[in-house]
Amino acid sequence: MSTIADSPFKAISILYRKSHIWLNNSCARYDLTAAQAVVILIVCDFKTLTQDEITKRLSLDKSVIAKTVNKLEETGFFVREQNPKDKRTYNILPTEKSWQVYPFIQQQIEDGLAQMTQRMSEAEKQEFIRLLMLAAETTLAQEE
Repeated sequence: MSTIADSPFKAISILYRKSHIWLNNSCARYDLTAAQAVVILIVCDFKTLTQDEITKRLSLDKSVIAKTVNKLEETGFFVREQNPKDKRTYNILPTEKSWQVYPFIQQQIEDGLAQMTQRMSEAEKQEFIRLLMLAAETTLAQEE
């Protein structure tokens, strides 16, 4: 078995893949994919977002978000309301069904982070999270 120590990008890929597998497996009981769970999480975090805002906050392709939001609306997790400030756009709001699953999703994400950091000290975990957030913010700032 090869070591991942020689490739940070390989390590990032493994963490991404494994975290999605964990989230897919745990959210299957709600008939949700990891991608859908993350969209529910961000919409609940902000209580209302437009599709464009979801796309920007998650840095994903517009068509992927459109399909995900449509599916979540069809399955009763979201409702759309016309944006009063811009009649061409719709606000995406979580339904009671989203609010019921929201704490579960949050817990699954915490559990996934605990799995990937289980060999770290508490200080190392905090530093790891800080550095991940810094890297993500730096990467997103380059798109502006």
